[in-house]
Amino acid sequence: MQPANPRAVLAALFSFVLPGLGQAYNGQSGLAWILATPVLLLILVGGAALLFSGSTLIARMVDTRFLVGLIVLDLALLGWRLLAIVQAHGRRELVDWRHWTTYLTAAVVVLTLVMHVLPAYYAAKAIDTLGAVSAGGGTTGQGHIPGFTPLPIPSEQPDVKKGERVNVLLVGVDALPTRGTQLTDTMLVVSLDPEGRHSAMISSPRDTFGAPLPSGQPFNQKLNALMAVANNNPTLYPDGGVTTLKKTVGNLLGIKIHYFAAINLLGFKQAVDSVGGVDVDVERAITDPTYSDETGTRTGFYLDAGMHHLDGHTALGYVRSRKGIGDSDFTRADRQQRLLTALRAKLTAGNLVTALPGLLDAVKETITTDVPSDKLPELAQAVQDADMSHLQRIVLQPPKYFAVSTGTPAGYILIPDLDAIRAVGERLAGNRSDSSKGAANATPAATEGP
Repeated sequence: MQPANPRAVLAALFSFVLPGLGQAYNGQSGLAWILATPVLLLILVGGAALLFSGSTLIARMVDTRFLVGLIVLDLALLGWRLLAIVQAHGRRELVDWRHWTTYLTAAVVVLTLVMHVLPAYYAAKAIDTLGAVSAGGGTTGQGHIPGFTPLPIPSEQPDVKKGERVNVLLVGVDALPTRGTQLTDTMLVVSLDPEGRHSAMISSPRDTFGAPLPSGQPFNQKLNALMAVANNNPTLYPDGGVTTLKKTVGNLLGIKIHYFAAINLLGFKQAVDSVGGVDVDVERAITDPTYSDETGTRTGFYLDAGMHHLDGHTALGYVRSRKGIGDSDFTRADRQQRLLTALRAKLTAGNLVTALPGLLDAVKETITTDVPSDKLPELAQAVQDADMSHLQRIVLQPPKYFAVSTGTPAGYILIPDLDAIRAVGERLAGNRSDSSKGAANATPAATEGP
């Protein structure tokens, strides 16, 4: 038996670093150039793409076509590297499991497999997640956020490439296991300017009463119940719950709502943890002894004023607590906007790579949207390009935008001043929707109690 040849392992290691190096070490200069040239070109093109891609990298990460291409390229490169490694070793020494050198080269092969199979796995997982949360996905609207029906493809979609702004209705669902009906207690319109200069967040209160329906008639219940009511009454609301809510909020604000996204606040905790937490400036202390956590246990929630790095559990309390001293639905809505802004700041290209495994799991179990999968890249690009220093945020609240009424059969309600609200909507989120014109004269039908 021939003794083990350490140079075989060294040649394999060289080709592990760069296909062709091991062949050059073995004196096979022609083969070295053949194996090295495609990889060097790939490194050059890939490096240039990363250097000049700017903010488009994150948008690419939600493009299924790009991800499929990435998987194919990754597996092709894997085969090329394995070929170079095995050939470099074999030139010096035949594979012989009685030699320690064979085991070392086998370890190099395993390491190479891990380096390529893992990214391919996460890319495939990303494709599965995008299919699950976007319109047309196999699990869209079912399972991970109870009470939702499959979401229809939006009939009106903005042309982002032509500079049309995108208005997305974000709905927060506090899906505790003990809850049967899922009320949309958080309703937040995010208006994205593709040029990144004039994006905005507008929060609408859950107790809004008499919001103008697509028919032009007022919805004489609280707005947070509309989606559930519409889902349960398809004859009266043929558009279904999601579309009815989008159109109604659009009528309320005097704008077109293009897309819808529902966020399960319980899964939101995992999303925050997956990016390593978020940094938030708490303007004033939160003291809420009545707060119950995500398990339904009354724990209270307390947070001092000042800068805080919030983990998922604390962030969840930050966006859910509303009964602390001096707090309300309106202060909670402001905190929700602040946390979304902080989360957006953490989603940089560098953070996304390390956060990807946990973030994919969190997104799949947390978000449902009617954004078509082929529109996700341009929407992600608009989010990434938004200039947070110029982001305008507003929480609609009385007395400027609502009149308060407490003695009604519905209890505490907010009667909207449509002219004032629509003025804000048009100023911050674009053009007035056609449907809102027909609903301009809709008035709430609240009845004062004794």
